[in-house]
Amino acid sequence: MSTYDIIPVPIQTLTSDEQIRAYVNPTRMTILAMLAKEKNSVSGIARQLGVHPANLTHHFKLLEKVGLIELVEKRETGKNLEKYYRAKAYHFVVSAGEQPSGQKALALSILRDNLDAALRTVADPADERIVLGAMKTVRLHPADVEKFAQKLLDLLGEFEEHAAETGEVYSLNVSLYPAEAANLSAPKVTIHIEGK
Repeated sequence: MSTYDIIPVPIQTLTSDEQIRAYVNPTRMTILAMLAKEKNSVSGIARQLGVHPANLTHHFKLLEKVGLIELVEKRETGKNLEKYYRAKAYHFVVSAGEQPSGQKALALSILRDNLDAALRTVADPADERIVLGAMKTVRLHPADVEKFAQKLLDLLGEFEEHAAETGEVYSLNVSLYPAEAANLSAPKVTIHIEGK
């Protein structure tokens, strides 16, 4: 079958919303890091990650669609055709558009995409892993917004310090964004959901 390989470029800057949204996902970032080292198939990556290949197929399709990976080889494996991919770069750098409104919308879109992926992950009612969802909406003075933004960044740093070689993989996303306060019937709205 057809076979060739590419040498990834050292760094690729991602500027389109489509590429950035495809990249900023923990699973896809892992796939890209693995495909930067060597070409591999969906099945090969799935074996290394200890997951079923069906869990990764849509990630590969999206990465190929937005041009972050490239099909470099097709192998006949009896009754199947195995496709091998390679990352287009060793490292990817996100550079959101210059319009602040576009950057804000992109940041929230990335959070939404990651939450959608998390919903698919915990769809099994037998899954007993901890899930915590909390949201609170209040009015803030402009000076306080910067203080809370820094506290959230500090929390993410502390979360990262606890990274371990073993255990369950968890994502922590935090966001601080303006809400349509005019629609609030009360000065405070709180949503808090915990699950096991």
